[in-house]
Amino acid sequence: MTAPSASHRRPVPGARAPAAAAVLLAAAMLPAGLAAQTAAPSPAAPKRNIGGPGDYSLREKIVHFIGRDAELAKEPITIVLVNGGVVFSGEIRSCALKKRVLSLAATMHGVINVTDEMTVPRVEVADAELAKAVTSLLSDAAASLDLKNLDVQVADGVLTLEGTVKNVLSRSNAEGIAGTVLGVTRISNHLRPADAPSAHDDASLLRAELDYLGDFHAFPYPADITVKVDQGVVTLRGRANLFMGRQQAALVASLVNGATRVDNRIRIDESLPPRTSRVQAEK
Repeated sequence: MTAPSASHRRPVPGARAPAAAAVLLAAAMLPAGLAAQTAAPSPAAPKRNIGGPGDYSLREKIVHFIGRDAELAKEPITIVLVNGGVVFSGEIRSCALKKRVLSLAATMHGVINVTDEMTVPRVEVADAELAKAVTSLLSDAAASLDLKNLDVQVADGVLTLEGTVKNVLSRSNAEGIAGTVLGVTRISNHLRPADAPSAHDDASLLRAELDYLGDFHAFPYPADITVKVDQGVVTLRGRANLFMGRQQAALVASLVNGATRVDNRIRIDESLPPRTSRVQAEK
């Protein structure tokens, strides 16, 4: 995303003093005649994206909700808003907190895109110890997650999870639990929901996708989506009224056994009624 030409800085409530903790809002470009007032002529500035009319109020909402979270409010994260797109950057303490702040923005009306440029610091703990800590936490939660055949691997701070869980929600919860371990810098979640359907050809894959996306427990977000399958590639079109809905639709579609790739062409449409839920085959 192209950064705005100028920004106002305002600290996230409870954040530390350094400038990296500021919340940035895209400002309007300099007046066209300003360059002419200088003593020497200069080349015209390149055009840049600027904050849209709703970015200021959207920024205020995000700052407000971050400030209400006792843990997130302490993190020196930076937020840039450009025309409804949110970019998070800076250092954040854990993968669990990163997941939380990204979800906060993705479930907010008016947000059309969320970009994660945050980093989680590597601590002086051996990968084997990190794997042991994650395994212990997930083993304690195994019953509630219906977690089976768990395999935990950590390489240079990057955690990979394998196994099966009850459903999509359990998959997300397992990732959240694992992300609380400090020193895990990134999570590659390969946990498979036990309720995910399987397919062996395009026709059965299309039926499986329609069933899974039409299941409120797997995909609870308002959306009007069409599905097309061609040689294992699933194409999603239509509308969702939240960015989280757009992303979740692609995730759920990818979890169906037999899908080789998901092409997500769903657009964000806030005018979509909140209780809309329609998934059908593309005609």
